[in-house]
Order: sequence, then structure tokens, then C-alpha cells
Amino acid sequence: MRTTTTFALFFACTAVGTGCSENGGGAATKTPDSFPYTPAGCSYSVAAPDGTESLTMSRSALGALPSPKHIHVSWSGAPESTFAVSWATDLETLATQVVYGTDKAAVEAADGPGAGVARQLGHTMQLGSALFANQKMRTHEAHVCGLSANTTYYYKVGGPGAWSAVYDVATAPAPGSAEKFKFALVGDSRSGADIFAQIQEKLSGEGVDFEVFSGDFVDNPQNQTHWEALFDGKSGSFTTQQMLASRPLMPVNGNHDNLTAYYVGQFALPQEQSTGELAQGEEWYSFDYGNAHFLMLDSEATDLSAQVDFMRADMKKVDRQKTPWVFAVFHTTPYTCGSTHKSDSDEPRAKWQPVFDELEVDMVLTGHVHNYQRTVPIRGFKPGTTDGAPAQATANGVPVKGSGTLYVVSGGASGDLYGVDPPASCYFSQVTEKVHHYVVIEIEGKTLRYKALRLDGTELDKFEYGK
Repeated sequence: MRTTTTFALFFACTAVGTGCSENGGGAATKTPDSFPYTPAGCSYSVAAPDGTESLTMSRSALGALPSPKHIHVSWSGAPESTFAVSWATDLETLATQVVYGTDKAAVEAADGPGAGVARQLGHTMQLGSALFANQKMRTHEAHVCGLSANTTYYYKVGGPGAWSAVYDVATAPAPGSAEKFKFALVGDSRSGADIFAQIQEKLSGEGVDFEVFSGDFVDNPQNQTHWEALFDGKSGSFTTQQMLASRPLMPVNGNHDNLTAYYVGQFALPQEQSTGELAQGEEWYSFDYGNAHFLMLDSEATDLSAQVDFMRADMKKVDRQKTPWVFAVFHTTPYTCGSTHKSDSDEPRAKWQPVFDELEVDMVLTGHVHNYQRTVPIRGFKPGTTDGAPAQATANGVPVKGSGTLYVVSGGASGDLYGVDPPASCYFSQVTEKVHHYVVIEIEGKTLRYKALRLDGTELDKFEYGK
């Protein structure tokens, strides 16, 4: 649902990003006067979530604590040419700018646009909760577009007198590129800031290019102190922000996120709204990275049928010769070995597995159950049931020539752990373990390398297969 508020808007940038320019503080090239708006140089529009208490484009005000915090990057547009950055400040600080370029020293020295340094202006929102009236927050969001593929950019956010440190963020390879990349799967942090920080430190060492998050960031999504604790997490001298400010994190809605304003308002995601979709288009979405396509779904929706139409329409745009890998990411798993949340699996399995079979999705990446699980490849149902039929597999339980889809549960990013039955107890299970963990997936051309690791770095699952 779109929120429309009218106010003045002024953009400015330089030649590092295409689409607009400013000569040392001259007149801006665009002055839209309403919300939603199209950020300068971008091909998409940006809306604010329902529940936003106020919106502003003012750039000068600084409060008592103007230093940006909780800085994290994501994509609202094409990963090879854009990035979006979100952050928080005190309520009175309205300065909302990002300066960026490929020269780190130039960005560090910049107080605005100049030689080799561009500036993009964003918007700021005040968010609040009816349940916690004293926990209002100020979130900021800026979108940078027109970038070169496979390029590292340096940026800082805030404004004169209140700049953040400088961080690096890299654009994706060109679409369809066979170049190697890594991404991580984590889920169900559920307010466990310390363990989540440890995982972020491990992922930083793994050199992942981005993360997908399978839902449930915090226990109570309307309690801003829970979000504060998660973003402020530390592992020794390493901070969660060090990772999230440099490597895009792309989440899906979990039952504890519940599409609240605090969830939707703190993550800048694609907003191409489809039939039946809430959260101004951020309820479900897709993106490409290199030669992989990601279907980011909402298993917590009241009716899952609308996303069947979305998936089919979306996949018609995907050339599987250029983009052979397809991953579906959502919260509630269709397959779990154990009693916890078992009945929750019925609807996503019945409604969505036939579509995953039809679209030949390679892996389904989920959370909700706080442990680690991986199935054997599954394709179709056993006759007269909605129980998945195991497909042809190797001894390690991976597909033979794309025979079926692997279903992964990764709900161990710091929430309280749930018991899980041994694989022999469930006909579809290959690996199960009650453990905090993270998953790293490497794609190189038509080869996939997968590993799931415990917090101490030991491997609990590992395999490789190709198309």
C-alpha cells in the first residue's frame, strides 16, 4: 500500500553516477514534489511504508546525536548498477546524504560533491509503534544508481558535520556472467545480537558478496530496542555494522517481522508491486546476481496463491541459458524433520512445491525452525499425498543432473535452538543438527559449492554439484 505525502525534494550528484549532475552547489536537476519519488538517475520509484509517522526531505537539521548508526546496504534496483543504504540517527537529525566514488581517499575528504565524488540525497522517516509509544526512531534511506558493474565503490552517509566512517560496497557482475561469487544464508536471529555478530564476523572472513536472510530478525518487531540491540551487536572488536554496511543483506518477511513499519522501514528493497502484494511492493520481490536468480517470497502471507502468479510471471523473464541457477528464499519451510512447526509446513508445501517443480528451482532456502536441515532432492508428490517424492540423488544426497530441488532449513542465526530428529527418522532428510550455524554458497559458472558451518568454523554439511 503506497503512502503519498507532498513536500519539496532536491537532488544533487556528479559524474560518478549517471543521471544527474551538480556544479559545486548549483541548481539541482530534479525537483519532484510528491512521494513516492524516483531517486535521481534511478529507474525505479521509492515509497514509504504504512505506519510512517512523518516524512521529510530537509537536509540541514542536526540533533544532539547526529552520527549515523545501524548502517546497512541492500538493493532496490539492479545489483550490477545500484545500491541503497539505510541508517538511523536521533529523531531531530534530518541530514540525509550519501557521498560516494571509486577513490577512498577522495570520499574520506569530501564534504559534498566534487572531483571524482558524487552525492545523492535521500529521504528520512520517523517510525513509531502503538505498543511502544516512547520508542520512536529516525531512519534514513538513500539510493545510488547508474554505477558500473563489478566495481567497488566507497561511501559515507549523513551530512556536513555528521558523516559516518567510509565503507566499501561492490556492484554485481554483469547479468549472466559466469564469474565466481559467494553468498550467505542466515535466518532467525531473534534478537540474539552476540551470536548474530559472531556469524557476521565469520561471513566477513568467508568473503561473501551478499547475504540472504530467511526471516525473523527480532522477537518483537514493534519494540525498537530489539532492533537497536541487533544492529549494535559485537563480537570482540568486530561490529555487526562492519559487515552489514559493506555487504548487501536481502531479507524476507518472517512471522516475527510481520511486515511492521520497523521491518519495512529499515530495509530498502525492490518495490515493483504485484497483485495482492502489501508493504508498498516489498512483501515479495526478485533479483539477479551474476548468473543466478533469487525469488524472495513471503510464506507468512494470508493467501499464498498470489505469489504463484508472481513466480510464473517473474520466471518468464529469466533466460535459463544465461541464468541457470534459481533459488527461492522464504521463512516457513515446506519440510522439517521434527515436531516443532511441523504443521506450518503443510501450506507452503502444497501450494508452492508444484511451482518449484514446474520452474525447476534448484534450492529452496528457509528458516523458522531453529536448527539446520537439508533434504535429499525432491520432485513431485507421492501419489495421493502432498508428501514430496525423493528424486534421483548421489550418495551425498545431491541432485543427479538437476533431478530435483534441495530444501534447506537455516534457522540458527542466534535464536533459541529447537530439537530435530535424526535424518533416518524422516524419509526426505539428508542432514539434520541442532546448532547455531551459517551457510555459504559459491557459484562458478554451472558449478555450485555449498557448505554449512557451525560457529566454531567446523563443517556440518558440504557438497558440490553442477548442471
